[in-house]
Amino acid sequence: MTIAAKQILRGKIRHMLKTMSNEDRIYQSNIVTNYLLHHPKYQSSRSISIYVNMNTEISTRNIIQHAFQSQKHVFIPRYCSKSMTMVRVYSLDDLDSLPMTKWNIRQPNLDDHTREIATNNIDLIIVPGLGFTLDGSRLGHGKGYYDRYLNSLNGNFYTIGLAFREQI
Repeated sequence: MTIAAKQILRGKIRHMLKTMSNEDRIYQSNIVTNYLLHHPKYQSSRSISIYVNMNTEISTRNIIQHAFQSQKHVFIPRYCSKSMTMVRVYSLDDLDSLPMTKWNIRQPNLDDHTREIATNNIDLIIVPGLGFTLDGSRLGHGKGYYDRYLNSLNGNFYTIGLAFREQI
């Protein structure tokens, strides 16, 4: 797919996501959450990386809460310029105490060097995206954060993308 075609597709998907009702977002988020919590890869994972959702994405809050209750190590993205690292959060209160970014999501400050950074110790990486194909291909938001991050890893991990039906 050409860069121009990707931009057109991103625009169409963004428009669909902005016009979804809050009720439909909640309904579909609950279905996706239930599916993920019963997925064997999630159940067997000890450490997960998961995005903190924007308003137009599947809600990840209940997944994060369940992960803490299940004693999983939880890592969230910290975006910096053109790179991204995964940093550990320890509870929902810890997550809720983090500052908001320009994307209206929470992440640790760039000068917070006290948090554990994930290297190759993540079992499951839950990724966002604008669009997905049934065979697992992902169309990101266009900044390349996850593409670069996933390509930099050497460990044995599994990825799952969360999507509304409109994104497939």
